Amino acid sequence: MLPTSSRVFERQHLWRVTPDLLREATTLLACAVLRDHGPVDNVIGIAEGGTVPAHVIASALGTRAGSVRARHNTSSAAYERATGTVHLDLKALVLALKGKRLHGRVLLVDDICGSGATLRRVIRDLGQLLAPDAQLLTATLCLNSGATTLPDYSIWMVSDWVVFPWEKPPADGDPEPLPIPTKATSHA
Repeated sequence: MLPTSSRVFERQHLWRVTPDLLREATTLLACAVLRDHGPVDNVIGIAEGGTVPAHVIASALGTRAGSVRARHNTSSAAYERATGTVHLDLKALVLALKGKRLHGRVLLVDDICGSGATLRRVIRDLGQLLAPDAQLLTATLCLNSGATTLPDYSIWMVSDWVVFPWEKPPADGDPEPLPIPTKATSHA
């Protein structure tokens, strides 16, 4: 079993990604990937959190989006410690592929890279669905400062909990919006 987490929670801020910030961030990610790598053939969102950003990015890139289900936390409560075990379900993607493999550039998208365990697991297991010519790229909206695996691209470096537009804010906090993003950071 991997260490439970290297995520950092300074408990200084409870951050929020607003719908407007989401739109800005996904645009920056799509532009950075397109600029650095050219057209993308498939976008795969890691459900739950990566599904919405993946669909927005896929639309911007003029391609289709799929998803895989992965779960690393036992709940969605703020400051929840990761278990160290990632539960992954590729069934929906396997069914959508109808026996084929993913070719060309494949962009894997998630809302946040906390410790890096989810990205590592999905990258490892997604390999069986990639054709030999496939190039896998990764992008997340947020990157926790304690992550041991980095995505290829991210927008915000965070050291606290982040609430996304599809999540209910915790009852005991008033999240403040993250700063307006100006660029996607490449970690490749």
